[in-house]
Amino acid sequence: MWKTSTLLLTCFLCLASLASRAQSAKTSPFSDGGSKIVKLYPNPATSRINFELQNNNEQGYDLIVFNFLGKRIDQFKNLNARTTIELDKYYSGVYIFQLRDRQGNLVESGKFNVVK
Repeated sequence: MWKTSTLLLTCFLCLASLASRAQSAKTSPFSDGGSKIVKLYPNPATSRINFELQNNNEQGYDLIVFNFLGKRIDQFKNLNARTTIELDKYYSGVYIFQLRDRQGNLVESGKFNVVK
C-alpha cells in the first residue's frame, strides 16, 4: 500500500511540474502564446512558404533555415515585409527557422513542415 501511494504521489508531482513548465512557456514572448514578429503560411507547405514580418522592418532581420538535424539550409538577409521562399530544393520534413537582428541576436524561432 505504501509503495502504491508513493508512486501515485510521485506521478502527481511530475504532472504538476510539467503543467507549471507549460504555463511558464506560454508567457514567454517566443512561445505560441506570446507576440510573434514573423507569421508564416501555409504550414505545412508544398512548393513555397511565406514569411510576413508583423512589426516594423527597420530592424533589418535575417532569416536562417535549418533542417531537423541542425544543418543550415538557407539564409536570407534584410527581409522584406513579406518574403516568399521557394521550396524546390527542400525535401519533405520539418525545418527550423531563426529570425535574427543585425547584431546576430536571436529574436524568434519556430518550425515549419514541408510535404511533397
